[in-house]
Amino acid sequence: MMLSIFMVVLMNVYYWNSDVDAKSEYGIILASVLYAIVLIPYMALPIGLGNVIGIVCFNPFEEVQTQGINFEALPRICFRVVTRGIYKKLILSNLLKNRETCIKSGLRNFIFEVVADVYIPGIEDLCRHLTVPNSYKTKRGTLFKARALNYCLEPGVSDIEDNEWVVHLDEETILTPSSVYGIINFIKDGKADIGQGAISYANGEVLNWLTTLADSVRLAIDYGMLRFQLAVCHRPLFGFKGSYIVIKQGVEKEIGLDFGPCGSIAEDCYLGLLAWKKGYKFGFVLGEMQEKSPFTCMDYIRQRRRWFVGQMLTALSGEIPLYCKLCLIMSLSCNIMMPISISNLFLNTLFPLAKPTIMQILTGFLGGIFSFLYCFGAYKSLHGRPWSISKLTVICISSCILVIPLAACMDSLGTYWGLFNLNSDHFYLIQKDTQQFKRSRSHGSARTLFDTRFGSVLFATGYAERMLRKMDYALLKEKYSNKDMVTIWNEW
Repeated sequence: MMLSIFMVVLMNVYYWNSDVDAKSEYGIILASVLYAIVLIPYMALPIGLGNVIGIVCFNPFEEVQTQGINFEALPRICFRVVTRGIYKKLILSNLLKNRETCIKSGLRNFIFEVVADVYIPGIEDLCRHLTVPNSYKTKRGTLFKARALNYCLEPGVSDIEDNEWVVHLDEETILTPSSVYGIINFIKDGKADIGQGAISYANGEVLNWLTTLADSVRLAIDYGMLRFQLAVCHRPLFGFKGSYIVIKQGVEKEIGLDFGPCGSIAEDCYLGLLAWKKGYKFGFVLGEMQEKSPFTCMDYIRQRRRWFVGQMLTALSGEIPLYCKLCLIMSLSCNIMMPISISNLFLNTLFPLAKPTIMQILTGFLGGIFSFLYCFGAYKSLHGRPWSISKLTVICISSCILVIPLAACMDSLGTYWGLFNLNSDHFYLIQKDTQQFKRSRSHGSARTLFDTRFGSVLFATGYAERMLRKMDYALLKEKYSNKDMVTIWNEW
């Protein structure tokens, strides 16, 4: 990390340094605008410092303690999976894998709960299956995943006691032995009420290397900023993820998940900030879980759009005090200003400015941190593969040089799509079933055509969102699978 930061700082100080007097060269108005643009990246300094502290002060390769565990003394652990029930084979497959992982790790006092909008046949022998009735409505009209989670808290629905623990998983989440032991140690330690750990996105077969490498920075941020805010500050300063949440049932019941429509898009972030408001203590859970990155670039953009909308609605909520969401507002502002921040790379060449050395050092510091995060995230995600050092090095460097600009573009598209269409009545669910996606791709289904060829056009015109609201994926596939491109376009 230090080498990466040092190199970028040197480049910034000596290569991009200039003695041009901006006021006399460009005029007072343009000079003021240029200096304002130069200052915008410094909004990310707290985020950068949080990542540095998290990675430098803690060992990201720390082994999880597996010895000396009294399994009999542990309270019951409920692994709760909330799903719409669309990907039934994926749910069953992952349920079998995760149960086996728990048993092989020595865990006995556990149960899996699958909470779905529809009945899923064949899983009753493996878990407790809860089907949310269509008639179920919360007092505040909560929607989507938060509605299903709140249903579990209703009297007589789940038998989890207040002193027992719940681990929230997505339907595609895979437990690892290290994550199971990490959860056990976190519960046994008893110092925090809510915990969260790191998630890796590059395990097994990779269907889209661009989105996978773009997502690898999230693993680095988990070991950086997430660990800093949970292990040092014990507060979800910059937000909270929706998977790999370890929480005591009584705490979740006391907070509740009836957040209303505005808290239904990013219910995870809303839950974390409300728990902070109520004084609960957070901690970091060692051990990684595994998930998959979006399979297509359009799904990646839609996912980022949903996250931005949910977090923005959370930040605008009057229920959460300002001190709990100040860092979240800062993070959202950085996302909105990202294109302007990146424009400094070109403006420094077109309009060189005389800047104080401290500004050059801070700019290089930020550039070095975020470049390192992409490289480190790629290495941490891929180092377990049977690759040579040279191949791994090339991919990690490529993740920094080639992926950062593309990831920034996709993140910005998702951000501005959400910014100009800020609503809480739609929760887009990305494709998660690897085998189903591969079959659809090999058969040239409408969804693949939509994502790869028409995606940018439909996104720009607004057709994408309206079509996804009106038509289910299965209907799209059935209707368009055997038709040519022109017919699909004309019918849409």
